[in-house]
Amino acid sequence: MKHKFLLRVLGVFSTLALLIAALPLAPVSAATLTLSPNSGPAGSMVNITGHSSTLTSGSVMILFNSVSVGTATIDSSGNIYGTFTVPTNLTRGNYTVSFYFPGGDSATSQTFTITPSITLASGTGYVGDSVAVTGSGFTPSTTVNFYLSGSTTPFATTSSSSTGTISTTITIPAAKKGTLSITANDGGTPGTAPVNFIINPKITLSSSSPGVGDSITITGTGFYDGAVQIAIDSGAAVNAGVSVGSNGSFTATYEIPALTRGSHTLKVNDAWNNNAQVTFDIAQKITLTPNTGNVGTSVTVRGSGFNTTGTITLTYFGQSVTVTLSNGTFTTTFVIPGVQAGAYTISATDGSVTSTATLTVTTNITMSPTNNASTPGNVGQEITINGSGLKANDTVLVTFDSAQVTITPSPIVDSNGDFSLKFNVPATTAGPHTITVISGTTSKTFTFFVEGTAPATPAPLTPEMGLKAKQPVVFDWDDVTDPSGVTYVLEIAADQNFTNMLYQIKDLTESGYTMTDAQKLESVSSDSPYWWRVKAVDGAGNASAYTGAGSFTVGFSLDLPTWATYVLIGIGGLLLLALGFWLGRRNADY
Repeated sequence: MKHKFLLRVLGVFSTLALLIAALPLAPVSAATLTLSPNSGPAGSMVNITGHSSTLTSGSVMILFNSVSVGTATIDSSGNIYGTFTVPTNLTRGNYTVSFYFPGGDSATSQTFTITPSITLASGTGYVGDSVAVTGSGFTPSTTVNFYLSGSTTPFATTSSSSTGTISTTITIPAAKKGTLSITANDGGTPGTAPVNFIINPKITLSSSSPGVGDSITITGTGFYDGAVQIAIDSGAAVNAGVSVGSNGSFTATYEIPALTRGSHTLKVNDAWNNNAQVTFDIAQKITLTPNTGNVGTSVTVRGSGFNTTGTITLTYFGQSVTVTLSNGTFTTTFVIPGVQAGAYTISATDGSVTSTATLTVTTNITMSPTNNASTPGNVGQEITINGSGLKANDTVLVTFDSAQVTITPSPIVDSNGDFSLKFNVPATTAGPHTITVISGTTSKTFTFFVEGTAPATPAPLTPEMGLKAKQPVVFDWDDVTDPSGVTYVLEIAADQNFTNMLYQIKDLTESGYTMTDAQKLESVSSDSPYWWRVKAVDGAGNASAYTGAGSFTVGFSLDLPTWATYVLIGIGGLLLLALGFWLGRRNADY
């Protein structure tokens, strides 16, 4: 049994030996590989080194993700060295880099990480510049954000292509003078390496050709810190009254001083002597204050940018006047004459240059007097209306509460665009009323208040209280006056309460009334007298209180024709004569 066991062991070992002898011999891997750097953007240059224990000359192929990107040289000591460019058509991610040995030698592969990158077309400039940006290595078809170093808020955004590239423009954001570090990220890690953009100070003016005395706005960017100072040409710097903000920007308002016509330089400094300057031109210029007005308005003309000395000729409304210049400036005034409404050109020239401005003449209609609820006018009051700037020969229409007012002669606008008319306030009620003036396409409305104060109550005179009046009855009372005029209302009744009204006589213009034959009153006794009263009414319809009721009676009266009266007188005379004759005879008999 022991011998059989030994024979079996020997058989196993013999079989294993034969199997090992039948296997092919493979070389032992002794080459190394190192990358520097081992990450970077597509298109970057990479150094590759290594060592082969079997090769001492020749070259070896460099594979990037199994694709050849170049060769490396092998020296006599087996050292391997070379460079290659990362393919530009690849996006961010990890890729394998290896050697390919024709003789069968091999080396451990290394990983190279492609990161995204950007390139700016310009590395220096100003806030607000549009700068072209190209980039690669981004995740395909995704949003790419641009950041300032240290900020998590993007200042620009674009989208990558299907191959992970970008091509866009970005606007440089507000920042202080110095170097901006700009990165881009598609949401992955890491983002791009920073690229630098140098910010320089810059100023802009709201006008490139202001006039003397104009207020312009100066906008500055890319400054650093501190108070802003402004200087013109070689003049002394003055404080602008503003300081540079935290983002290096400022805005200041500056009034152009007295300067001669031509080119001038405006320079701005901050507290760190960072400065920028800009050139502007002073041109000839005139300004009108106001530049709109009606006839009679006084207009001030200011000019600058003319010859330093001498005179200018100012022309307006067909008139020309000469004004003396002082350091290229002048100031004068004129009054808008009687002209029709419209735009008129005012010009000034020193013989070599001319400046113009437009003056707009407007229509103007005024009413006199004007009033209000506290100080009202009255019916019959004279109103004067004047107009200017209107179209010549147009008729003028006036309405009072929509009713046309008759004015003789009919007012017409004259050749200078003027008119003047007068009328009296017609009879109307107390309170506000509308007066409208119309000439051509121009109209103006005024409000006129009519007073609401009642006139005084008349004082009754005759018939006196309780007395008998003769026929025809004559009524009399004291006069009442009012600026709008007064009429009276006389009432006669058969009772003291005036419920049994006999007569109501209105619109009496005199302070008395005599009853007509048709109004003859019947005789009454003192037990049932007649009653009368009167009130005053002004032109606005404001009525006074009635006088106290006064009573009177009317006695018997015989009304005969004139001829019958004469007959009766004759008969009476004859009777008297006969009576005298009879008495005479009687005395004679005794």
